[in-house]
Amino acid sequence: MTQNFKNFHQKFPYLDIQETIEYFSILDGYPLSNKLNLSLDFQTIIKKEIIDKIHVLKECFIYDENIENQKLIEKILTRLSRGDRKNYSVYIKENLPQGKGKELFRHLYQSETIKKEESREKPLKNNKKQLLKKSLRRYKIQDKIHISNNFTRFWFTFIAPLLSNKEEVTFSSIEPYLEKYISLEFEKLSNIIIVKKYKDEKILSSGSYWDKNIEIDLLIETNKQKIAGEVKWRNSKICKNVLNSLQNKCKKANLNIDKYILFSKSGFSKELILNKSNNFELYELSDFKMLYK
Repeated sequence: MTQNFKNFHQKFPYLDIQETIEYFSILDGYPLSNKLNLSLDFQTIIKKEIIDKIHVLKECFIYDENIENQKLIEKILTRLSRGDRKNYSVYIKENLPQGKGKELFRHLYQSETIKKEESREKPLKNNKKQLLKKSLRRYKIQDKIHISNNFTRFWFTFIAPLLSNKEEVTFSSIEPYLEKYISLEFEKLSNIIIVKKYKDEKILSSGSYWDKNIEIDLLIETNKQKIAGEVKWRNSKICKNVLNSLQNKCKKANLNIDKYILFSKSGFSKELILNKSNNFELYELSDFKMLYK
């Protein structure tokens, strides 16, 4: 993804770093990219390049000639785009028979439409003297599934559901949810920043962390330390309560963290900036320019 981001910047060097992240989150993988003009405002670009070209773009999202299979695939990709992306959640919430689900997922993996992020949750230990509660015995660790292509994720987050419900696609129907949508890509790019910064250490694992109780945006393990991070793409400064929340989540997950990091689109409170702790780092939009190199 680093190379894709760098290529995107080279193609549209007139964008500032915030605009680059926003447009990359939506248009990386856009099938008509040779004709893109990003010199217009955000609303106009989405209208001209996506909404006005829906009938052309629809043809890029045909995955199976069988109509029923195509409908199921569209439901799967919509669920993955809008839900928690956990493997079994899709089966349950879309009422997918296991055999049919495996067949369709295999097709999507082989076509590189989706990719897996493996869970780092450790299996529950069964104490011989005390059996696990019945609800915990049924608990299954779930991997997460990501849509490989940003424009495909955008399409199935916003466009496909509206078309399926025969609703009009307008910018006003998309705009209220864009901040949440872009935050996932901001999280992925933040992970790359930390991996690049600590490249001199051996990276054992990186990415998000989740278990049955909590979710943490970033957990990077090296041969020297364990780093936990929170990422916020929102139009307000991050305050200390975000750091406190991150520390509490790590404690709840029994993670022994050596360093905490925060990423913010809009900066930080004075209290956080004046924090001189050695186990604490802050990253702003300007730090993402290192991805251009």
